[in-house]
Amino acid sequence: MRKLQHFSLLFFLSFCFVALNAQAEEYGMASYYGDEFNGGATASGEAYDKNKLTAAHKTLPMGTKVRVTRLDSKKSVVVRINDRGPYLKGRIIDLSGRAASSLDMIADGTAEVKLEVLGKNGKSTSKPKIVQKPVVPKATIPVKKPTVAATAKPKTTVPPKKKPTPAASEPIVITPKGKDKTATKAKPVAVKQETTEDTAPAFELVTGNGYNVYDLYKVELTRPAKEGFGVQIGVFSDYDNTMKKVAELQGKWFKNILMSIEKGADGKKKYKIILGPFPDMATASSYKKHAKKNKKIDGFVVNLEDIKAAKK
Repeated sequence: MRKLQHFSLLFFLSFCFVALNAQAEEYGMASYYGDEFNGGATASGEAYDKNKLTAAHKTLPMGTKVRVTRLDSKKSVVVRINDRGPYLKGRIIDLSGRAASSLDMIADGTAEVKLEVLGKNGKSTSKPKIVQKPVVPKATIPVKKPTVAATAKPKTTVPPKKKPTPAASEPIVITPKGKDKTATKAKPVAVKQETTEDTAPAFELVTGNGYNVYDLYKVELTRPAKEGFGVQIGVFSDYDNTMKKVAELQGKWFKNILMSIEKGADGKKKYKIILGPFPDMATASSYKKHAKKNKKIDGFVVNLEDIKAAKK
């Protein structure tokens, strides 16, 4: 009976150890925030700053520090969790602009990574033990003076010649025997400068009623691949109303906002607002339910391959 209890205890402890290791490491795809979200609110309440090493995760407590390692290049960066997400299938973390730049992700957009949880606020859970060495009293040992003969002359000790110490700025070169001892000066190492808040341009995320018809805006026009699925949540005939809707969605922290400009039956333009893209219909349907439950936004799933470019 005691052996069975002992075996059960060992099995339970082994299970706990495996569970803790599983929580401490996570593998998947990483993405990053676009510059247009700089200054927007995060789930923690603080404003998103693209020049800080922060990230979004679905479940880790706010303030947790995580080491993110890119699997192909082995480059890593430590970030602090201050937001929730990402909600796209297969993605496990959303990095700030500076963190993504540290992993060379800006051009790629996404990367396969490994997450290692370092602990809440980056503090270790175990305190280091301080071992105090005992003080050993020095023993007094009597030293006998050597007896020197009267006829013996004391030997003069000549100290060895010291080689001159090279200056701190000069390189120390060890040359094999028989080779030229002329040292060449070391080349200076280029130090990569990090982007700071003072050098980065400031952009304010337009949300809700912050949109004005006449104002200055940053515009970045890109064309995504027409593949996968999206969630259409509105169609407008007026451009200004379309931009107001986009600002409203940004205020509710939607990131992937698409706009399809199509020609209506009357020949006038129609502006369709679509959230996405998503890799399959199941993911898009799940996101549609999430938007309705948490953001009170209705929509329906559309196939992005059905969107055709029309000529003027």
